[in-house]
Amino acid sequence: MKNYFRYAFSRYPYWLSVFSVLIGIIGILPMCSYLAFVLVVLCFIFSFLIPFISALSKRKYKLKTIGKTKLSISFGNILDKDCFLITTNRNFDVKPDGVYISPDSLLGKFVEKYYPNNVSELERLIKEQLPQDSNNQIKPIAYGKTIQINQENKIIYFMAFTDRKKNNQPEDFYIKSVQGFLKEINNANHGRTIYIPLLGDNNNLSRTGFSESKQALKSLITMINQFEIADQRSELKIEIVVLPEKRAELIDTIAFYS
Repeated sequence: MKNYFRYAFSRYPYWLSVFSVLIGIIGILPMCSYLAFVLVVLCFIFSFLIPFISALSKRKYKLKTIGKTKLSISFGNILDKDCFLITTNRNFDVKPDGVYISPDSLLGKFVEKYYPNNVSELERLIKEQLPQDSNNQIKPIAYGKTIQINQENKIIYFMAFTDRKKNNQPEDFYIKSVQGFLKEINNANHGRTIYIPLLGDNNNLSRTGFSESKQALKSLITMINQFEIADQRSELKIEIVVLPEKRAELIDTIAFYS
């Protein structure tokens, strides 16, 4: 709950400035002093209540970057979007059997929803777009490499984010993956908003994984800012989608970037 209060207090000056116009009008209108006092007090109260209620219920927030990227964050289910990103490993494993892909991961939930009894079809669609070795197995792909498939009028990007053996990942795998992905979608230049998960939002990727969601959010925005420095003409449209239960942890960080 304290994060909601932090968000409300961070937005309090803005809303107080909005209500200051009304306070000024109250000061010059002929009315009894008691009524004027009550209205002024209400202005101060609503300057806090409005952002506090917003912190509890608002579903989408715009975030600032140093460049032209249109960045936002929302709370919901990314699988309901029409153009979204799913991460996997460099071998593009998609079978959620607990060996390389967890059934509880976003990829596992995607397979359960769209390929519950036909994961081999998804594997076929992916293999068609990637180089394979002599055993017809996908060769490990560069971090950040993406491929695209269409499913029920949706565009789904699969990105090489981690390795099968996560303990052997290089220290900079996260940087390589995110920067590679941003470069690829920028070059695609389709103009659509791409919905992405909060990349790195767990503590089991490797020793460089993030243990807190707010740390993952800060790191992801940093990656976007760095990309904008490298490519100042990029105009990406990205919306980060996180689960509603993450709201309490992230709301004060969202306030900082909004």
